[in-house]
Amino acid sequence: MNELAIVINNHAKNATQGSQYLDALREANIPFQLYEVESDELETTLENCLKNHNTLLIGGGDGTIRTAAQYCAKTTKVMGVLPLGTLNHFAKELDLPQTVEELIAAVKEKCTQQIDLAEVNGLIFVNNSSIGFYPKFADKRDHYSKSYNKWLSYIPSLIEGFRKHKAYKVEIKSKTKRLNLKLRTSFLMVSNNVYTYEFPITIKRDNFQESCLGLYFYKSGTLKILKIIKGLFNKNNDFEVHKCTAPLELHFQDHQEMNISLDGDTMKVKTPLHYQSLPQSLTLLTKASCA
Repeated sequence: MNELAIVINNHAKNATQGSQYLDALREANIPFQLYEVESDELETTLENCLKNHNTLLIGGGDGTIRTAAQYCAKTTKVMGVLPLGTLNHFAKELDLPQTVEELIAAVKEKCTQQIDLAEVNGLIFVNNSSIGFYPKFADKRDHYSKSYNKWLSYIPSLIEGFRKHKAYKVEIKSKTKRLNLKLRTSFLMVSNNVYTYEFPITIKRDNFQESCLGLYFYKSGTLKILKIIKGLFNKNNDFEVHKCTAPLELHFQDHQEMNISLDGDTMKVKTPLHYQSLPQSLTLLTKASCA
């Protein structure tokens, strides 16, 4: 069994930068099997890789990483990350190997750690899942990015998102019954473990092993730009945050299906939405210094 597989999504923002990692692996005499795939080939490739490889290095953005985690979760396989996406939130927050030197050292020493994942209706995510404004924005961003640079596509996407998003009536219940809320919101997000916020705009997770979900929502209907700006400077704002150690159930009035985002990708899912943490369900390749 060839131990190392490298799967690169050709549609990743920085897919061409994968060559520097490949060259370094060859120079270090580390054998690997390379799979360069289109987005619609990714799942089939991952399924086949799991049969033939113990370690998978995944090259792409957070959406690609999420898809790979869906297959690697709850297995003995080790998943590594080649940060070839636009923002690479997951790799940065976990301080995974970023440079060529860090990657080579990590592969040689096989340093790993187990982290939590989260899921909604059986769909795994590594960062967050949201309803309302963000799926609308992400859908428009993907549309405009076909004609513009991805960063430029953010501008019209944000404008249309603020203009056209709507609010939903939702009831949120926790399995322990400690949380029972009814609200009308246009922004609701559930994260894998909890984000912390540092003024002015630093949002990150310091821990991926607390076996919990973060719940964040806007309490006042549709989003308003001025209220968001004021919220950055004022703790008493229209956003609410909860740390949830029990699974969550979200019921939406008059909606049998919802467009949701999973790590930046949008998809339609039947309601109610069932969220839960999956403690220590993914084995990650980490920096060699972790030992």
